Amino acid sequence: MKRISNQRQLRLIQEISITPFMDVVLVLLFVFVLAGPLLKTHPSWLPEAKPAASAAGTTPAETVTLRVNHDLSVTLDGAMLARAALPFNLKQIAAKAPGTGVEVRMHRDLSVQQLVEIMRVLEEAGIQKTAVTTHTDEP
Repeated sequence: MKRISNQRQLRLIQEISITPFMDVVLVLLFVFVLAGPLLKTHPSWLPEAKPAASAAGTTPAETVTLRVNHDLSVTLDGAMLARAALPFNLKQIAAKAPGTGVEVRMHRDLSVQQLVEIMRVLEEAGIQKTAVTTHTDEP
């Protein structure tokens, strides 16, 4: 008796067709292929965002380059500075043009702690826009 029920089960499993499953998969693929680009091009439920610079009618602020060499010497836009004079000069730049950004070019061999110290000085000076890059000894 048990043998007959096992054979019946095997026959039922053999009769299961994967065609309906493949139909569902292909329909879903078709829907997502069509819906993806439509959602990317123009989501109508989101409000239009305006760039901050064009909305305010201002021109983009200038960028100052702060270069920190491997011996911890500092240059600000090509002019060599003493490390102690850096906060004063940065505060002057921030007071003169509040939107000025600073590109910090750290030597690649310097530690992250030294970068954190420079970023702290920038924050205390009131500089809000910063970018960090690395450099080698080449100019």
